[in-house]
Amino acid sequence: MVGGAVGDALGYAVEFKSWPSISARYGHRGITRYELDHRALAQISDDTQMSLFTAAGVLLGMTRGYMRGIMGRLDLYCRYTYLDWLHTQEWPARKSGERVDSWLMDIPDLYSRRAPGTTCMTALRAIEAGKEVKNDSCGCGGVMRTAPIALISYIHSYAEGQLAYCDMVAAQAARITHLHPLGFLPSAVLNDILMQIMDGKAHEAESLCEVVRAASERLPSIVAEDDGEKTYGERWPGPVARQQEILRQAMDFAHTDMPDPEAIESIGGGWTGHEALAIAVYSAVKHADNFEDAIISAVNHSGDSDSTGAICGNIMGTLLGRSAIHDHFTEKLELLDIIEEMANDLYTGCIIHEYEYRDTPEKIRWEEKYCQHHYPSSR
Repeated sequence: MVGGAVGDALGYAVEFKSWPSISARYGHRGITRYELDHRALAQISDDTQMSLFTAAGVLLGMTRGYMRGIMGRLDLYCRYTYLDWLHTQEWPARKSGERVDSWLMDIPDLYSRRAPGTTCMTALRAIEAGKEVKNDSCGCGGVMRTAPIALISYIHSYAEGQLAYCDMVAAQAARITHLHPLGFLPSAVLNDILMQIMDGKAHEAESLCEVVRAASERLPSIVAEDDGEKTYGERWPGPVARQQEILRQAMDFAHTDMPDPEAIESIGGGWTGHEALAIAVYSAVKHADNFEDAIISAVNHSGDSDSTGAICGNIMGTLLGRSAIHDHFTEKLELLDIIEEMANDLYTGCIIHEYEYRDTPEKIRWEEKYCQHHYPSSR
């Protein structure tokens, strides 16, 4: 979670800039340190905002399961918390008496527009209005918010840790807003990569490549249960093949001496989901032993720098751990306390159940955050 936010914040300052303009301003390596705002903080973008609301959604679902003994699929709860995120982009502050589904709505600094994606905004407005979401978007706004699903799925053995099922859940969470297959299939692959890394299957560049290949090879066989039980390969053979191809290309480039900006330019701009994931994979494989080098690589190009940085940060944070992230990337990171609190909640998992939930301050706090979610919390 922290790794993703670091990559996001580093790339946010150059998201809409070309590589020539980035290198002209920051030097031959491009941007390597944060641009700070008037508070001397590195701003997160909508990528980290939506990752936080994804985490809130899956924890809402997990808590319902513990409290009621029954729950829906994890991604279904994200629909509620994504509407909360939509309101942070539209409201100046928390509205008194308004129904909300996440404790994040009590965080004033989240009420800030950070270049939110048009697809996400339009889709969620349709959902709020009770209308069908209609688009053919393969933008990266789905994959950049995926990591919390992998974390909770692996750590708490969701669906008994079945990779293909958990991958499908991650794809469905992205599919809430992005309806083109290349807008949600990358989320399945990223979920698979992160869960494999947590399972100890990657330690350096070559084993990371094996993890990516395994995730890519699993993609066609995932069952899309909302599509007549057809597998992804049966339902979307062209997009599946394109996702696999661009990941192979990214890993091939990572084993050459080609300069990072040139290699990334050959992969794409990262505005689409499959390109964003491929760029993140390229930078992670090329710099698998160094968190800082990887995210610097991932953000310095003429494309969607914050999203490619966020996804690469997710991978590298999972691969190398929190201690690999230097203090100069965390000391000035906006909302670090909230990001780490949410990460700790994902790691800890639900600590209450129906018959025992108010006997310690920690349990009372959990109930306030993930049960009494229609009301202002006591935060």
